Amino acid sequence: MVSPDDLLLLSAAECAARTGLTPRALRLYEEHGLVTPQRSPGGWRQYGAAELISLNRVTLLKAAGLSLAQIATLLGAGGPQPAISDLLAEQLDSWKSRKADAERGLRIVEAALERLRRDRSLTVDDLCTLIRSLEMTQPPEPAAPTAEASGELDAKLLEQYAGLYQAGDWNIITIRYDGRRLQIELPSRLALELRPTSECDFETIGPELPVTFDRAPNGSVSGLRLRMKGGDMPAERVDEAAAEQVRSRLAARIKEQKALPGSETAVRRLVDSFLSGQPHYEDMHPALAYATRWQLPTLRATAARLGAIQSIRFQGVGGAGWDVFDVQHEHGESRFRIVLRSDGIVTGALFQVKDGPISLGP
Repeated sequence: MVSPDDLLLLSAAECAARTGLTPRALRLYEEHGLVTPQRSPGGWRQYGAAELISLNRVTLLKAAGLSLAQIATLLGAGGPQPAISDLLAEQLDSWKSRKADAERGLRIVEAALERLRRDRSLTVDDLCTLIRSLEMTQPPEPAAPTAEASGELDAKLLEQYAGLYQAGDWNIITIRYDGRRLQIELPSRLALELRPTSECDFETIGPELPVTFDRAPNGSVSGLRLRMKGGDMPAERVDEAAAEQVRSRLAARIKEQKALPGSETAVRRLVDSFLSGQPHYEDMHPALAYATRWQLPTLRATAARLGAIQSIRFQGVGGAGWDVFDVQHEHGESRFRIVLRSDGIVTGALFQVKDGPISLGP
């Protein structure tokens, strides 16, 4: 019997968003013959249940330390492929091993912190051990993929995507079409070319940031989504008048240099949660929560080295509307940048040790 999920096909962007793999990794696995996505009538890649099982095998074997070439040799050797129950059992063993590695890394960092507090310095051997312990926990970066042939989109469709999109309360994303290519200009003023992976899905050339345009059945474009790991960051399509209102509000906020209500409380709550190792993920946008989970060992170690909060001083509003605070700890000072949505959800946060002058950006 075929279940509804067996018939569900995901675009490359949707597959990347739901699995945590990057579009580049998906293409790289395809180039190595590790997965063969189906194709839509327009020639775009699509992933169903069978392809997702193949991706599960690949990620499991990568986690076990095999290279893509080794995985291709193993999976192409013939014979029956492992059942999903066997894959799950092996994944369980893999996670147990990674848990042991994380606990070993935690002991190394704690010992280094204790020595630093006691001796005020670390030996070269200590520093090498720290780098090695951290590097062993990092996911391997896939090699840059080769250029691929993809479907072509009609110029009229690309023209429909060009326009202004409001992201959050303070920022405008600009999509431009010059008759040849589509570009996205982010609030940071970074402009990136967009390459299609389906009629609605695009990827940036350079820093990877998948983008999906939301189209109604009548073909109108209502918004876009930045497909960030952990969750989408939506942006609603707006006209020039509405965009100018957003820009004016941001300019007024920068001129006023006044922190958003609840901003300082959110900083204190976040730093305290880093110290305890139990962040309040429900207070964060899903994409920020994902990044925080990944970086938690580093955030916790930094907060532990600095110690408990003694005072917080507001320094100003950065160019993208982020509030900037200097936090005095028991053993040092940090700078914390934060931006809150109107409902109090933290959509962006940056925590760093303040060893010297640091600019107000972003």
